[in-house]
Amino acid sequence: MIIMKKFSTEEFSERKDLNKKSKEEFSSAVNKQKGRVSRKLIEKTLFISSEQKKSWNEEGYILLKGFCSEKFCDDLNKEVINIIHSIIKEEDEFSHAYAGNGHLAIREMKINKNAKNIEDEISKLFRIHSTGSFKDFIFREDLLDILEDLLGSDIDCFLSQFIFKNPGAWGQPWHQDSSYFPFDKEPQVGVWIATSKATLENGCLVVLPESHLEPLHEHLADERENSNYGYTEIKDHDFSKEIPMLLDKGDVLIFHSFLMHKSYDNKSSERRTAMVYHFAETGTKFGDLDSPTNEWVSVRGKGLVHD
Repeated sequence: MIIMKKFSTEEFSERKDLNKKSKEEFSSAVNKQKGRVSRKLIEKTLFISSEQKKSWNEEGYILLKGFCSEKFCDDLNKEVINIIHSIIKEEDEFSHAYAGNGHLAIREMKINKNAKNIEDEISKLFRIHSTGSFKDFIFREDLLDILEDLLGSDIDCFLSQFIFKNPGAWGQPWHQDSSYFPFDKEPQVGVWIATSKATLENGCLVVLPESHLEPLHEHLADERENSNYGYTEIKDHDFSKEIPMLLDKGDVLIFHSFLMHKSYDNKSSERRTAMVYHFAETGTKFGDLDSPTNEWVSVRGKGLVHD
């Protein structure tokens, strides 16, 4: 394993906030999806329980307690660190994004002066569902059975991201994932694995039940200084009925891509981690240019190639 150098105060001083124009341009692109609706409810199901069906249709999510083992979560946590070390070298200068071996790492813009290794400064790592244990998960039959009831029998995994919520890291503001997905079909389905315990103090995920039944709202640029590129915020809504998702290690949350959600700041002294996948119906079209964070992999149905 590569041991990264301790970051210097000189490196901290060189960091510059993203300019306002860049943030506004991103939010403007996101808002092209504003007004889209996805109110389709699931009716006939083969695999999920009546309680799970009710939760999906009415609340916008399904919670699976203990769906993954602690060992599997530990394996993900170890593998992601190795990937980070393989694509970011000790001599690399500060950048908001690093690419290598098909992966894309996003670095926090908010300074962490207690950082000792590069992973202490990473926000997210994208495009990892074609490797190792990350790939194994997307082919779990019990997971795909649930997704089949939600999306149909032809399923692709198109997005994966490992989330590092390091001590002191800000939460991501209220948003709807479909605002980032300019696709011709909806919804998409998010699968969130708590690879560590998620608490109020360490910045757990927060959801707004029933918000998946609403259209996509306007997403404004995150105005906080040194907020991460790609962070946008819904402000035209009452969030008083929010529910913090206090998850144990190995719990899985399956959620609708129109569901409003955010995360709290990490005020603890420990990192909070999560692995998140997004799935869509095979054959979904994404327009002229797909996002560089996406990688379409068929996991069930007609998209699979059989020998």
